[in-house]
Amino acid sequence: MAYLTRGFTLTLIIMFLFLVGVLYVSANQAYWTASPEIANQTRKQIEAERQTVTAQSIFINNLLVSIALAIPAIGLFPFLIVWHNTGQIIGLLSLAYGIPPSNYILNLTVLAFPELAAYTILASENIYVTSLAIVKGGAKERLLTQSWKSLLIYLTLLIIGAVTEVAMIGG
Repeated sequence: MAYLTRGFTLTLIIMFLFLVGVLYVSANQAYWTASPEIANQTRKQIEAERQTVTAQSIFINNLLVSIALAIPAIGLFPFLIVWHNTGQIIGLLSLAYGIPPSNYILNLTVLAFPELAAYTILASENIYVTSLAIVKGGAKERLLTQSWKSLLIYLTLLIIGAVTEVAMIGG
C-alpha cells in the first residue's frame, strides 16, 4: 500500500477545504454576533499572551489540542470543537481590528500554512483509516505501514508552524 493513495489524496484536499470552511463559518458567526466590547477584551487577552509566548509553548498547545486526531473516528470530535472555537476567536479579532474575517482567514491560511497542513494531514489520516475500517478494509495495514508517516509529517509541520508563529509575533 502506497502512502499517497488516490483516496488519501482526495481526503487531504477535502479536509483542507473543510477546515478552512469551518474557520470561515465560525469566524463570521462571531464577527456578526459579538459585541465590540467582547471583541476588544479578546484582543487585549491575545496581545497579553503574545508577550510571553515561545515556540515551545505554541508547539505544546497545538499538539495538545490536536493529538486526539491520532485516534481514528473518535479523535476528530474534540479537535473540531477546538477548531470551531479557533474560528470564533478569529471572528472576534477580526471585529476588534476592523478586518473582514475572510481577509483574516486568507492571511492565516498563508502565514500559518504549516500548522493548517499539520492538522489537515492528521485529520485526513484519521478519516482515511476510519473509512478503510468501515468500507474497504486495509485499516490495520494502513495503521501499521503508513500512518506513522502522517504522524511524523504532522509533528514536523507543528514544529515549523510554532517557530514561524513566534517569528511573526516577534518580528
